[in-house]
Amino acid sequence: MPDVEGLPARRAALAALQQVDEDDAWSTVAVPSAVDVLDERRDRAFASHLAYETLRWEGTLDHLLGQHLNRPMSDVEPALRRILRLGALQLWHSDVPAHAAVQTSVELAREAVPQRRAKGASGFVNGVLRSLARALAAQPPRWPQEPRDRTALTTGHPRWVVDELADRLGLPRAAAVLASDSDPAGTTLRARDDRDELVAELRAAGVAAEVGQHAPEAVHVTGVDPRSIPAVAEGRARPQDEASMLVVHAAGVEAGDRVLDLCAGPGGKTTHLATLAGPEGRVVAVELHEHRARQVAAAAAAMGLEVDVRVGDAAAPPLDPDERFERVLLDAPCTGLGVGRRRPEVRWRRSPEDVEALAVIQRRLLASAGRWLAPGGRLVYAVCTWTGAETEAVVEAATPDGLVCTGRRQLLPDTDGTDGMFIATFEHRETGRTDADGPVETTAVLL
Repeated sequence: MPDVEGLPARRAALAALQQVDEDDAWSTVAVPSAVDVLDERRDRAFASHLAYETLRWEGTLDHLLGQHLNRPMSDVEPALRRILRLGALQLWHSDVPAHAAVQTSVELAREAVPQRRAKGASGFVNGVLRSLARALAAQPPRWPQEPRDRTALTTGHPRWVVDELADRLGLPRAAAVLASDSDPAGTTLRARDDRDELVAELRAAGVAAEVGQHAPEAVHVTGVDPRSIPAVAEGRARPQDEASMLVVHAAGVEAGDRVLDLCAGPGGKTTHLATLAGPEGRVVAVELHEHRARQVAAAAAAMGLEVDVRVGDAAAPPLDPDERFERVLLDAPCTGLGVGRRRPEVRWRRSPEDVEALAVIQRRLLASAGRWLAPGGRLVYAVCTWTGAETEAVVEAATPDGLVCTGRRQLLPDTDGTDGMFIATFEHRETGRTDADGPVETTAVLL
């Protein structure tokens, strides 16, 4: 059967959804690999949009579809569930004609199941999506009256995430944060050398480029796949959100510093630390997982940087007991809710139980990280999330012995235009170089 118009792009989007669903792949890996099979740039962009938006609005799509199903969405087989969500996304949240959304979804259903069941599967998808299309044509969706349930559906987040933020910030502010978290993030590059020269180079190549808002190395670009940018391919720039750059600047690294990067994978912050420490400095990166340690080493090699990469537990790193560092960064494992603009599936993968389990790990890591700090040095604790248990509560419960917390900052997408990163800095009571005039203000900026 010949391809229905637009079907290859939808196949690619569906393949990405399957990787995320069945292989636990991150969308930032699954989507590019799935859409690269398409020849046309327009098709790749369309497929990427469909995949990311379907992941982003999963809960809302299930709510809309549930009104047209005679069984719970969880009882629909996974392959058809993904096709229904992809079709519903087009009916509700795009300008795709309804007939095209339904027809292509029916074709995908025929392909997704064994031939003997193809007619039943395609008929099921056809019936559900046509019913949804008629309902949406008649009137906009009716959302729940309960404010937090309504916020969950209109911002595309689980109810527990709404509760987490609303309990801390109040519902109006929480809704603003979560709405911004459902806006796709743009692309930001970290220039290795001169930022202004990189901007000029990009503009000369026809790329829309602007300097960043917060970090001196940041360059925002639009309408381009960063993998196609020569500066990225040559190691002169690296895609990275400004929040991650601010984490490194909070450490106040200077040329010649000895720096320890704990939980270093995949290496974005490590390479930034090494750039600031310079060839006369020393950066040791510790990563628990071997494949992520290899990513750190590869990232450093791509940028021509010298980094001592070691595989080990950040709570008991493979270091000489007498080693000390002027700067220590602990970028701890966390729920990752703050990177939902880039990895929208994270909000559906996490649970309140994950928050508590990770907070235990974070407290253990932070309590032990201070032992590697030289007198007068600075320790930075960072997590890309905003839950109270992983941020303020960790600082209050696990400040390392002999250190004092000198600043806390919560970055949020609605006000800062960055990932939702929490940064806390600690210093020895025996003060040394304090970098009071450093590039990042870290005195308490609390929620």
